Amino acid sequence: MKVEVHLHATLRLATQKPGRQKITLDLPPGSSISHILDQLKIEIEPAHLLLVLNGRTSTIDQELKDGDVLNLMTAVSGGK
Repeated sequence: MKVEVHLHATLRLATQKPGRQKITLDLPPGSSISHILDQLKIEIEPAHLLLVLNGRTSTIDQELKDGDVLNLMTAVSGGK
């Protein structure tokens, strides 16, 4: 199955494909978001990531399906 992954901000530099914003991955059925993080070698703690699958926030163990679009971004916090 094919899943489109969009990398935002510093995650463009945190993968084995630096500088790329959009990557299409071919994954086996039953793969989850954690499989994508492993395949891209993203070593940021999942608690520090915002995972948006098809426009909705998601969890790392969410199972993927063909044609899904995943946006990965570092979580933002702080401010007054």
